Amino acid sequence: MSSVEEQGQDAPRKLSPRTQSFVQRMFRDPRYLLIGKTERFGRELIAFVEGCTVISSTGDVRGQVLINSEYELRLRPDGERPYQHESLADYYLSQEAPLGEDDLSVLREESWQYYVRRNFAFLLEEFEQARNDAEHNLSIWNLFDQADAGEDAKWYYLRWWPWIERDRAIAQALLFLQQGQLQQAATELYRAQRSIEQYEQRHASRYAREEEDERSLCVQMKQHLSALTEILREDEKLPISMEGQLDQAAARGDTEEVERLRREMILQAMGDED
Repeated sequence: MSSVEEQGQDAPRKLSPRTQSFVQRMFRDPRYLLIGKTERFGRELIAFVEGCTVISSTGDVRGQVLINSEYELRLRPDGERPYQHESLADYYLSQEAPLGEDDLSVLREESWQYYVRRNFAFLLEEFEQARNDAEHNLSIWNLFDQADAGEDAKWYYLRWWPWIERDRAIAQALLFLQQGQLQQAATELYRAQRSIEQYEQRHASRYAREEEDERSLCVQMKQHLSALTEILREDEKLPISMEGQLDQAAARGDTEEVERLRREMILQAMGDED
């Protein structure tokens, strides 16, 4: 096989125009204008313009300024290495002492950097990086969950778990799709919808107290996942996940199909382990 043919065989599967449009709409933040990837002294960077509001000493809005900025494409976006670790999250995960509210404050600042870069990674179709950045913020979520701080201070971040999980699942599903692993992509999207639904049920009272919009955050995240699933089924021939088929069979009382699917899922899991 020629080198050209080998490169074509290894190239990631191209997304359909509708899938690309979905990603662009979902992850474009009007506060940040992506310029693109660049390289300097062997470092991969993301160049962007940030819109900042200028506020006077009396609190009046004086206007806006545009600031040219850059993020590292890998590791911590601002290029810093706090306490000789790759990130603050990595540093705190290496400590045994419980975190207080001051610790949570600096972690929130770090998580914002990873959130902004995550959006850029989606726009650049760097889905592996988008997934990694979402997983980074999920590790920060775990630190908040275990912190020695007031429940309100913790909930300020914990409430965003459905958003982070949505992004992680979309990035992983699109990565699977590019690799031609359609069943894995379907499973990723289905499991995320189920997980967010369970999170919504577990924290229903908290969400109900703070959300004025009739559609809760969890509902919106599930709708986004469902919309992408439908696009991928129509444009990319995405199958119904085996877990989805199992739930459908159970709902209509088809015990034979339920058992068949369970056996198939067990065999598939054993194959994945091999």
